[in-house]
Amino acid sequence: MWTRIVTSVCAAIVLYGPALAGEMTRGLTVTGGRNAAATLKLERANDPGAESGVLTLRVSVAQTNDLKGYGFSLQYDAAKYEFVNATELDGNLLKSGSGQETLFLSSNRTPGQLDIGAVKIDGRGASGGGKLVELVFRTSETPLSSDFQVSESVLVGLDGAVDMLHHAEIGDLKPLPDRFSLEQNMPNPFNPSTAISYQLPEAGMVRLAIYNLIGQEVRVLVNERRNAGSFTATWDGTDALGRRVASGIYLYRIQAGSFSATKRMLLLK
Repeated sequence: MWTRIVTSVCAAIVLYGPALAGEMTRGLTVTGGRNAAATLKLERANDPGAESGVLTLRVSVAQTNDLKGYGFSLQYDAAKYEFVNATELDGNLLKSGSGQETLFLSSNRTPGQLDIGAVKIDGRGASGGGKLVELVFRTSETPLSSDFQVSESVLVGLDGAVDMLHHAEIGDLKPLPDRFSLEQNMPNPFNPSTAISYQLPEAGMVRLAIYNLIGQEVRVLVNERRNAGSFTATWDGTDALGRRVASGIYLYRIQAGSFSATKRMLLLK
């Protein structure tokens, strides 16, 4: 389990940072520190051209304060996934500042369980957010967020304080789009509402609006920054003031960076 790894990681503190020895080497007692509000996120890496049958997951952390080390266990369906390797990412949060190597360990001794741990050995802490590690699995099936669960997570501060990490998120594991696109609304014709789907291969500002046939703007459905991914907006046939619009043909247009596209739809009553 992760205690083995984190204990090994923390044992390195005795060698590389004696000032941090103490509670971390005595059973990892949870003392509470400055990282109680930190969050961990696991999401599919942005690699649309990845080898078929390979799932690469990226682990990142946010809202940390003087973070010295971490450890967590990832539970997964061993019948669906074969673990390949875990790689600490270049420029990860723990390497920020000095850029010195960290002590990084991973273990897959228990089927369906991956244990990861790392610690800075330069006597400094890391604050804020950033990426940590990438995990590679082989699978012949469609990855689902529910196939993974982060458990037994611990964060160690520069002062030796230990926090349990209570906020872990598994993102959408579907492959990210490799191009911008705007889909035909469904259903079409429609009454009273319809769904408009679009895909973004990269993050950026997105504006999706409805127009009548003379070019007047009827309603703005989306006007904000979005991460890469697949999205769906719903139009209920009302204008910006909430009034029902008349039957007829309407246009919907998306603008995302340099990409733009327009399609037609029919509202029937």
